[in-house]
Amino acid sequence: MTSFFRIVPLLCTAAVLLACSSSDLPENPTAEQQFRLGMEEFQDENYQEAAQHFEVIRLQYPGSSVADSARYFTALSRFKREEYLLASYEFNQIIQSGASRELMADSYYQFAQCYYQLAPKVDLDQTYTMRAIDALQNFVEAYPQHEKAQSVEKQVIELVNRLAEKEYNTGILYEKMEVPESALIYFSTVVDRYYNTDYADDAMAGKVRSLLAMKRYSDAIAAAKEFAEKYPSSEYKSDVESYMADAAARLRQSSELR
Repeated sequence: MTSFFRIVPLLCTAAVLLACSSSDLPENPTAEQQFRLGMEEFQDENYQEAAQHFEVIRLQYPGSSVADSARYFTALSRFKREEYLLASYEFNQIIQSGASRELMADSYYQFAQCYYQLAPKVDLDQTYTMRAIDALQNFVEAYPQHEKAQSVEKQVIELVNRLAEKEYNTGILYEKMEVPESALIYFSTVVDRYYNTDYADDAMAGKVRSLLAMKRYSDAIAAAKEFAEKYPSSEYKSDVESYMADAAARLRQSSELR
């Protein structure tokens, strides 16, 4: 999470942050005093109360020097409460508003993190996972030198692997149901779309098995040769060699019967 001490100096002076405590505030506090009150609640992890104070600034003092900062911490408070959709909306509003570059970058990062948190387990619908990947990649493209860029790239790899795993597991399910035509579709999707993931060689081996089960022996042999070229160190190497030998034997047998 971006530090409070990094964001606020961009938007308000040290004098504002060192203002009087909440017990000394007047009946109608200024935007800066309201902001201070919100930050006290935020630092005490009272995120709902903090968001309420920041919202007052957004609604009553939209042109104040702390307005953008208040919106950022409103969004961050929502994020801390795991209200990721609400937080993503607030961060996106900052991005669209044309705030300072540092605040924009941090908002872009947090926006992507909202969708990263929303990305579900492998066996569930992966719509949010795909949105998270888009948001994370957009962040890295926009801010390649950002201190979080490297960790975000790792998150992208993690989520792309998750998509590949879901497709692969579906292929395995159809294979167990003895529907090789459908299994082939999912295995091929992993091979073609997620070729740089941990499941690429698994899926290629599954593709060979599916072709063999469909009695497409020539295609199975071709796929097995492709596997040998792409994944020479795969744990499935011996299995695929066995599949290829089986396909070759069946192909010879069928030729002899003609």
